[in-house]
Amino acid sequence: MKNILLCTSDPILIKNLYGALRDEGHIVDTVEHPALAVQKVIDGTYDVLVLDSDPFGLSSEDAVQIIRSVKPALPIVCLGTGSRCSSAHAVDSPLDLAAIKRTVHAIAA
Repeated sequence: MKNILLCTSDPILIKNLYGALRDEGHIVDTVEHPALAVQKVIDGTYDVLVLDSDPFGLSSEDAVQIIRSVKPALPIVCLGTGSRCSSAHAVDSPLDLAAIKRTVHAIAA
């Protein structure tokens, strides 16, 4: 069982990925914006951060840089951002739920 933080404002992704990870026995917290993800990571203990790109506010790339400075060992999966999150694992668009789950399992092992 892993403690996972899911950061996305996409309600379909939240419903599908949150449900799938919970069904596998993981604890999943959700936030809508990268700035909130940074705050939760600083205040909490997570095994993995799944970070969706967000066009408003703090960018996912900036959030990754901040989190790397505070918790460099935290595995991060960036969704739909390609190479822009170079210091994190990436799952490109179109998002595939199975690919996201495989990536989370591979880095959280």
